[in-house]
Amino acid sequence: ERRALGLEVLKSLTGAPDPEAAAQALENANGALASFVIDGFFGDLWSRSAMNKRDRSLIAVAALTTLGLFDPPLRTNIRGAINHGLTPTEIREIITHLCGYAGFPKAIEAMTVANSVFADMGVAPENETLEPARKIDADERRRLGAEGLSRVSGGAFPVDPDSALSVLTDQLGDVGAHALEFLFAEVWSREELSRRDRSLVVVTALTTLGRTDELDIHIPGAINHGVTREELEELMLMVSAYAGFPFAVEGMRVLREKLD
Repeated sequence: ERRALGLEVLKSLTGAPDPEAAAQALENANGALASFVIDGFFGDLWSRSAMNKRDRSLIAVAALTTLGLFDPPLRTNIRGAINHGLTPTEIREIITHLCGYAGFPKAIEAMTVANSVFADMGVAPENETLEPARKIDADERRRLGAEGLSRVSGGAFPVDPDSALSVLTDQLGDVGAHALEFLFAEVWSREELSRRDRSLVVVTALTTLGRTDELDIHIPGAINHGVTREELEELMLMVSAYAGFPFAVEGMRVLREKLD
């Protein structure tokens, strides 16, 4: 049963016309490791009913971008993400959002891989150009940033722009100010991806990086944005395979502390 389920995931991720032959080739080259991937990771984790494959692909793209595992892991999973229902716009937005959590170099490299996959699959823009970010003046950035941070934090930070800026500047100096005016304003406010999905992206990145202190804010924030506890627990299971059990265990501990 688990092998059959694993082969289904292998086919949808890679587009392999003969997943049994592909699995055999993987096992011939990698032995037990490939068996664990096909049966344990794909058959057991990827096939669980508690989360759909679209959201699992979102987590995979976020984790692999955060880890900087671009080719072939991210390339394969971007193709799979399209097969699992994510749109090119959503995938690009996952990567764009991660510029604030994994850094610009990784985000740019991941976008290069994504654009290549979209071209190969015939889903790239016809004129091969994308729209730039909209221009937002300083006052609007502070307003959007304060609203975004207050919502993520469940009201722990003030919604008034000047008050929010003052609190963050007192705590974190210019880093706090830039987080408010750029990350929570320009990035979090974009409409190409829902806040629910953005929270899945961020919790994945923070768990993958082992940033449990930041999860203190973003796990309750994910609940505020419509992510369920069951979905967060599935996210931790997925991270156990991409980043390792130590990171997933620490993430689950924060989840239990915040939601129990």
